[in-house]
Amino acid sequence: MIDVHQLSSETLDSIRSHGVLCEEVYDFLLEENRIYRRSGRPLEDGIIDRKRFLLSALTGSLERLRLIARNGGMAKSAPLKAAAAKTQRILLRAMLLDKENEQLLLKHALASSAGPMQIIPKPTAKQVQRKYQG
Repeated sequence: MIDVHQLSSETLDSIRSHGVLCEEVYDFLLEENRIYRRSGRPLEDGIIDRKRFLLSALTGSLERLRLIARNGGMAKSAPLKAAAAKTQRILLRAMLLDKENEQLLLKHALASSAGPMQIIPKPTAKQVQRKYQG
């Protein structure tokens, strides 16, 4: 027979460790954001490897939580709800920061690939008329 208290304790520990991992991901994304704001350059290989490692760890943690949920280990206790809500808030902040990082990377990539900007003057009425008549 499964001890419900032990199951809740294991579940709570899993959620808390997932929360710690989410905080690590958020801290990494903050560092990535600083790099993009400061230099505007893409990440170096070492940092990309760290990002891949964190993504792999996060995927594994989510799989463990899904397994616990499938086995009925997600009892609706107050400590579990609080830990899950805290983890959810961290993850949402991380997702927003990741979106901002993507926008910064895109902005810098477009700016560096465009070269010098060329300002095209507004056509005069006569130029537009000639285009449509010809």
